Amino acid sequence: MKPPATSWRERCARLADCRPGEGRALFWSFSGFFLLLAGYYVLRPVREEMGVLIGPENLQWAFTLALAGMFATVPLYGWAAARLSRRHLLLAVFGCTALLLAAFQAWIAGGASLPAALALFVWISVFNLIVVSLFWTAMADSFGHAQARRLFGMIAAGGSTGALVGPTITALSVHAVGVHGLLLIAAALMMLSLLCILRVVGPTVRGDAGRPLGGSVFAGLSEVAGSPYLAMIALLVVLQSVVGTFVYFEQARLVKAAALAAESRTQLFAMLDLGVNVLALLLQAVVAGRLMQRLGVGITLAAVPLLLTVPLAALAAIPVLATVLCIQVISRAGGHGLMRPAREALFTAVEREPRYKAKNVIDTLLSRAGDAFAGWLHAIAGLATTGVALAAIPAVLILAWLGLQLGRSYLRQVAAQPGAGNPATLPSDAPETPAATR
Repeated sequence: MKPPATSWRERCARLADCRPGEGRALFWSFSGFFLLLAGYYVLRPVREEMGVLIGPENLQWAFTLALAGMFATVPLYGWAAARLSRRHLLLAVFGCTALLLAAFQAWIAGGASLPAALALFVWISVFNLIVVSLFWTAMADSFGHAQARRLFGMIAAGGSTGALVGPTITALSVHAVGVHGLLLIAAALMMLSLLCILRVVGPTVRGDAGRPLGGSVFAGLSEVAGSPYLAMIALLVVLQSVVGTFVYFEQARLVKAAALAAESRTQLFAMLDLGVNVLALLLQAVVAGRLMQRLGVGITLAAVPLLLTVPLAALAAIPVLATVLCIQVISRAGGHGLMRPAREALFTAVEREPRYKAKNVIDTLLSRAGDAFAGWLHAIAGLATTGVALAAIPAVLILAWLGLQLGRSYLRQVAAQPGAGNPATLPSDAPETPAATR
């Protein structure tokens, strides 16, 4: 007798390694991140246009102002997280984002002045890290350790799918609605994302997960400073930002040296983004969850930095644009496709206050600090491409070592929590019921 055909739901569940009772939460999480990054990638070309208006020679100051914006925003976020429930915090952050997008739309509707361009460039650079960090915090609050290792790759794939759709929306609609009209499209996508996220976190959550956190406004900074585990995560993020910024500057230098036409440069960057997002989507959907399950979070974090040593050595020997573009694809796609899901899984092993406050400091303030530090360091050092590549090799080896150390620390953190099992058995933990379905 012929076996019954496998349904499309069963095939999807097998691809995502989704177990009974998890499908609803995974669907809304995937959809929420899809809409969130679609909204951001609608805005990203707007930010680049504002960068053109500011002038390439002034962009290091724009990144410095973005860091200053983080210093102003992080205490405000800490104040809100201490006083608002998880649901109300999400409503406040996403609601303020949509309102500010509407305000910027009114400001630049008649054409963007230099102050408006600078303000919008800085604000987009600040807000995108905050909302993405809050999204992943809510996910870490809603899924258990074993679920995070299995499902966070697929959830991240929702974001990469949105990263493919967002630029398409911009390309098809910008001539109809104008640059300023894109801000309202992004605001609508952000609010739809919020509705999906609220379906995951829900009003009914385990324990005290939905209550205000309390504590100090600056607790995030003190949590990072006082925890070796969080400090290692912070160092990983900063070092990853430094390496990424150095490669970005070399890309800009070699593209300029290639003397391509403006249209050719635009086409090159579009193809680079497309390649990165497609590869990241494949890594997130097919590789990340299985790699974390079978080899662990530490190996998943270390894989991309170790892989980068080969093209960096090639760049030191042959400093050409093609090699830099190869490094960009591996670094960005691997960072989004493997390192980001693994990094988010690390936060399932910490308490709620550092999960909301310290994580936000790491993902926003310290990430932008790494960008600004690398930008000025690159300008002051004045290294040629070969020198940059040689300096980046020990940096990625340190990144790999940090990843392995964090993998070990993660197992110890999980084992120390009440009701945890033997760390050696963690990669094959039995499925948990998602918090959203409890």
